[in-house]
Amino acid sequence: MIDLYIGGACPLRAMTYALSRALICPLAPLTAPLPQGGLGVVTACGRLEDAIAVTSRTAARTDRPWLLAHFEHAFTRTCGGIMLMLPVPTGVEIMMVHPFLQKKGAPMILISACAQRAFAFDAQGKISEVSPPKRSKASAGADRGWAELKRRMRASAAGRSFWPHESYEIRVA
Repeated sequence: MIDLYIGGACPLRAMTYALSRALICPLAPLTAPLPQGGLGVVTACGRLEDAIAVTSRTAARTDRPWLLAHFEHAFTRTCGGIMLMLPVPTGVEIMMVHPFLQKKGAPMILISACAQRAFAFDAQGKISEVSPPKRSKASAGADRGWAELKRRMRASAAGRSFWPHESYEIRVA
């Protein structure tokens, strides 16, 4: 569980906005548009099983990776984790991942919860598997990754009483 308190703003929209930009275009301005057809990011509240079912079917249908950040309910600031839905020839691989920074200023990647796999994204949002970091560095790098993501989330919502960026909500009943 990761506490994503960002000054009172809702972390759900900020997560979808900041995570994709941190992975695909980390040096671009906060308001820069993302490339179409690459990575998809969604947040969900409620039953994780239902959210995984919907997101994994979407990943299979669109043949692109999706990240699902799960929150217990709409009024929490605690993220239960991020799941990667990765289309493969035989279906969709599903795994828990963490944002990871090797060092401050390095590109953000995703590492699997077991720290045996890692994934990077290019400027078009295309995913590639990369060498994972040493296991001894996984925890500290994940802490840096979560801290950077939280910083970006806070910046996306700072000083506003409404969500200022184009975004969409999907609610599954």
